[in-house]
Amino acid sequence: MTTRDVPQDFHALYDTGARRARGVSLPASEAAETAETAGQSRLAADVGGLQVDYDEATGLPNRVTGLSPSARLSPSAEGSAEEAVERFIAGRADLWGLSPQDAAGIEIASVSGSRLRTAHLVQRVDGVEVFNSDVTAALTPANEVVSVAGQFFPGAATAGRARRTAGTTAEEAVAVAAFDLTGQQYPAASFAVEEDGEADRAGGYRTYRFEEPAPGSRPPFDRPVRVKEVLFPLGQGQFVPAFYLELWIRTLPAFSYVVDAVGAPDVLFRRNLRADAAFTYRVHNTGDAVCRPEDGPAPGSPHPTGIPDGFQAPTIDQRLVTVESLDGRDPWLPADATTTAGNNCVAYADLAGPDGLGPGDVLGTVTGPRTFDHVYDHTKPASDPTNLQSSVVGMFFHVNWLHDRWYEAGFDEAAGNAQRDDLGRGGIGGDPVLAEGNDFSGTDNANMQTPADGASPRMQMFEFRGVAPRPSRTSNFEALITFHEMGHYVTNRLVGNAAGLLNRQGGAMGEGWGDFFAICMTSQPSDPFTSGVFPVGGWTDLTPTFDDNYYFSIRRYPYSVDLSKNPLTFRHISNGVVLPIGPSRNPDAGGANSEVHNAGEVWCAALWEVFVDLVVAHGHAEAERRVLEYVIGGLKLTPSMPTFTQARDGVLSAVSALDPGDLPVVWQGFAKRGMGVGAVSPPSTSTSLAGVVEDFTTP
Repeated sequence: MTTRDVPQDFHALYDTGARRARGVSLPASEAAETAETAGQSRLAADVGGLQVDYDEATGLPNRVTGLSPSARLSPSAEGSAEEAVERFIAGRADLWGLSPQDAAGIEIASVSGSRLRTAHLVQRVDGVEVFNSDVTAALTPANEVVSVAGQFFPGAATAGRARRTAGTTAEEAVAVAAFDLTGQQYPAASFAVEEDGEADRAGGYRTYRFEEPAPGSRPPFDRPVRVKEVLFPLGQGQFVPAFYLELWIRTLPAFSYVVDAVGAPDVLFRRNLRADAAFTYRVHNTGDAVCRPEDGPAPGSPHPTGIPDGFQAPTIDQRLVTVESLDGRDPWLPADATTTAGNNCVAYADLAGPDGLGPGDVLGTVTGPRTFDHVYDHTKPASDPTNLQSSVVGMFFHVNWLHDRWYEAGFDEAAGNAQRDDLGRGGIGGDPVLAEGNDFSGTDNANMQTPADGASPRMQMFEFRGVAPRPSRTSNFEALITFHEMGHYVTNRLVGNAAGLLNRQGGAMGEGWGDFFAICMTSQPSDPFTSGVFPVGGWTDLTPTFDDNYYFSIRRYPYSVDLSKNPLTFRHISNGVVLPIGPSRNPDAGGANSEVHNAGEVWCAALWEVFVDLVVAHGHAEAERRVLEYVIGGLKLTPSMPTFTQARDGVLSAVSALDPGDLPVVWQGFAKRGMGVGAVSPPSTSTSLAGVVEDFTTP
């Protein structure tokens, strides 16, 4: 099977043909017309103004917040955050038209964050999760509910119990999904359940291992298959008992599936999970108070001249940095560690198949007691043994550094971060990031594959062949690339637990969030934020026909708040909208405006405006702390299948809960790129992203 044969993402709830085949044909326009409930009217009267977004397929609220910055959906309350959310749901179940039986099945899965506390809720029927019922409520320190993102599904309790008898086994469901992905038959009888693994059981999962009856006859599995029962919503009160599962099949991207467990085992959902004690480490690092990584081995962001002049940055020396963790968090490694295998990350060079750490692969190793001192030699190729060690150590450092910075901003165990041991703080353990450097399966690229909490994300970093006679380069420790790929992991985990960014706008914003984390978190206080040009790559992007890698990287325009350098505004996500004439544009980057990387540039440009405005208002260190809290908090408050304006509103809700005084600053950044108060996004399910209405005003 070639890459172009990989099946497309699919969600039966948002596919009119699939819904019609099952007798559900409510069009989006009718759903919107019938969406308002008495519960919404009552809450609007109590709050004094309410903003409600509706899901296009179900007509149900998928985002609820007050219209004014000071609006709260519930009053302050004594007790715990859990108790405050439970009272809110009990008193406002009619927002979603929930029956008492439906409301009784809503559980608080976790509460995360310190300054911005968010409660993650799921809907269950007799212990079985309703798929895509991921709802997040944001609370102030006084336990006031600020906003709610996501949707609950009325009628689940009755429908789920009425259709409890299943005709498809978990093994058969896995076989159906494997055939859908590969086109080859996998005998259901060859999948054997594994009885061990507390992490899997804690998440409601069972794991199945494929025992190949005819070795070599079909692609093997890289990991056991995680499976759990779910209740899949189709709208209009219809639900299908089903199995959610994750496939990791060699030579293919990882996929998640939902397969019908009643009658014909149809595929209901399909998603490609790939989005393209103190120790001393020798790394490319600024050595500042937060041990900030340089953007790469030859730093060039921001661009020194601000024009595409072929500039090539010189390499810099690595420095030794001694760190146990950031801000007193849990150690990256135990005191007796000798390799780059820690609680948050296992980093290694994946030089030989099969995928994963095995014979022929290389972990980073110490050169002395608690010291990883491998010097990279730029006269040798990336595959040189010492260079491999150096770059794997750098990759390990970057992943752990991001783990701690995002943890501080609210991406902790309860929020679904990746750790081998969640230390009793919530979430599902057993899922450290697998950082695979110089991966054998490709060149000149990188990718991240993110399953739901409890299974390890896999980051594959490739060797870049570069320009002869220069030796090859590796993406392993170019921070701009690592940070972008790790951005896919954090965004996918926080929006719908790896099932929320299925639509075109969600995928585009995933690329934009990745770019934003890369350029924001490698920026330095001395950078010219109001005039500079910030590419999202450089060192590895040089090719025989392209030497403006440090200006454009792989995007159409560099990131800059100077509109003469980056002119993109909201309308430029739509196909057919002509790009502005004048600003220099990357001759090697093209394609439709709605392509996810292209549309993602617009989202990152808006977030960059917000960050730079915060830098002007508060200085670099405080602005970075705030924007990370706002963006991580905003991700938690972004519904599944989001639009640009819904994700914008998620950020604004986080700001409202944390620091309302920053609302004018944040609005200013979004408005400059056309996402002001009156902006209108394309429909959630649009692929052409037509229908944008720009607005450049603030409240």
